[in-house]
Amino acid sequence: MNISTQRTYLMYVVLLLLRLSTHAQNRSIQLLSRADSAVVPFASILFEHKKIGFHSNELGQFTLKSKQSIDTITIRSIGFQDTLMIVNYSEVKGEIKVFLKPKAFLLAEVKVFSDNKPYTSMKPIKKTGHSFQQGGMGSQSGLLLTDQRLFFRQIQKAHFYISNLGNRHFPFRIRIYSLQQGKPAQEITQESIIVHAKHRGWNEFDLSQYAYFVPDGGCLVAMEWLNFENHFDDVNQRFYHEKYEGQVLGLADYGKGYLGFSKTEFSSWNFNGDYLPHFQKTKMNMFLNPMIRLTVK
Repeated sequence: MNISTQRTYLMYVVLLLLRLSTHAQNRSIQLLSRADSAVVPFASILFEHKKIGFHSNELGQFTLKSKQSIDTITIRSIGFQDTLMIVNYSEVKGEIKVFLKPKAFLLAEVKVFSDNKPYTSMKPIKKTGHSFQQGGMGSQSGLLLTDQRLFFRQIQKAHFYISNLGNRHFPFRIRIYSLQQGKPAQEITQESIIVHAKHRGWNEFDLSQYAYFVPDGGCLVAMEWLNFENHFDDVNQRFYHEKYEGQVLGLADYGKGYLGFSKTEFSSWNFNGDYLPHFQKTKMNMFLNPMIRLTVK
């Protein structure tokens, strides 16, 4: 999208907010697709000035609550272009609808290899700890999978080890990325894949319907924690009082060749070992890897 188009679309959003104003007290917003008016669920609602945010619910709805008169909000959802909103709270009242513009994906060309016999990436050597959501809005924790036996094959299942801590029924999003120079690069997942764990321990999720392939060099498979507006601002408080609402992902020793990475909506990918600089890298590999596996065919 060029700069001229971005400005035009921004004007459209601001005018929409003003025209749909009513005399009601609530500032309720629903996100819909411009292509077919379908609901856009679990989108990221980012308040730029505070570097915080939350996700819309399964109906694409959220409410605006702010003590300041004007806010700048970015709405971000997989499969759609980012939408910037400048909201004047004195003018916006009642329920309004915001239409997101679908985004065209241009994925790099990949070789395709299939085998009648499925292959699943290796199990960890041993479990070493727990990974709570860290860093706030849109936190993701992922594992680099660089086993050559995964390359060029269609992804069938993703496996996540869910700890008995936290709320294992809470939803999370699966995200998959190609790699460039040993780090996560372009996103492979073109749909918002929301899942629920059925039990503690290893849970597997069927991804065969999406026709995603592991590119040359491997991929990173990640869990994204979801924060809804009724509890987005007290993650740390709930952690320290043992009332954590989200999933808790297991950490493990995978041996050499497996590396954990993490990011948020407001940061780039970081190697998990960056947070423990006093450990040697070989030692970091022993306990900073999220417990994630992948099945291909």
